[in-house]
Amino acid sequence: MVANPAVRGTLVSFLVGITELNLDTAEVVDIKKVKSSPSYPDVIPKQMVVKVEKKTIESREVDFLIKFCPPGVIIVEASIALENILDERVFDIKRSLFVECRTILWEYHCDPYFDEEYSVYCVSDYKGDPENVISAHKDSIAGLLKTERIPLDEEEIKTTLKFNIKYSKDDLTIVDWDGAFVFDPRSDFASNIELLEIANLQLLKLRVLEHELEERLEKAARLLQRTTLRKIPWLKSREIRHSLREITQIRTESILEFEATERNIKLIGDWYSARLFDLITKKLHLEAWRTNINKTLDALEDIYSMISENFSMSFSTTLEFIITLGWFLLLMGYFSLFFLDLLHKK
Repeated sequence: MVANPAVRGTLVSFLVGITELNLDTAEVVDIKKVKSSPSYPDVIPKQMVVKVEKKTIESREVDFLIKFCPPGVIIVEASIALENILDERVFDIKRSLFVECRTILWEYHCDPYFDEEYSVYCVSDYKGDPENVISAHKDSIAGLLKTERIPLDEEEIKTTLKFNIKYSKDDLTIVDWDGAFVFDPRSDFASNIELLEIANLQLLKLRVLEHELEERLEKAARLLQRTTLRKIPWLKSREIRHSLREITQIRTESILEFEATERNIKLIGDWYSARLFDLITKKLHLEAWRTNINKTLDALEDIYSMISENFSMSFSTTLEFIITLGWFLLLMGYFSLFFLDLLHKK
């Protein structure tokens, strides 16, 4: 990365994890906004403070904020002030922050296989239009957003930086998959970070749900093979009906959980926060995740329907065989009595 004049700023790296703990905390995070955008009562998931602490990492003081978002979500924020937020050493600092954040997540028994990490580069020490700052440091900004140390192609830089949104003449937010740059001379960063955390929270839950559905799909495929070979026990019929009910419940809950927040935020109107959230969801491809999950749910329903049909046919065939066998045994009994009677008469 080419050396650039120093740009002061604050790096906020956060991790979102899933836990089965139900943390007892009553202090709700109150995001104070400078922009005249609406609050979201009963729309945005409430974030409650669990712990605030300071740690020293690489000889620098770092602020850690641990938040609980019911049900079952832990968010760990690490904030560090930097003399030059575009310095190449930021890559190593960010990695160290994530290592510590992940260690904290494990303390709350979070699933070690599923978490989402994201970094927000907050810059307020500038005057005028932030696009001037971006134009002068576009290589470094794009590299940090992509978490890429090697020089990027000019077209890749242009593509990365075009995903941005402005509210006033002197602010600007650039959103990417791994991170975001937020330029605001009034240091109004908290509301943007909150929306970025909510989007990553949704992404994490979609990833977890997709993993669970893939496991169900593999199990259903094995069950279908067994029904095709007529090796399924009769007692499995209850499991099949239960699985179909679970799939319907998962589809309903996913609609309520994943679409409700986004829909409600967008219904507020053409406000900055709603437009920013829409930009974030597009960059994180949340709609594509939901589409894939719906396809998996459709496949599961089709497989279990085929299993149910195969089971019904198998059960019907087995029942016919039992009835036939019963008649055969009954006839054998009659013939035996008949021959015994003949022998007795002789």
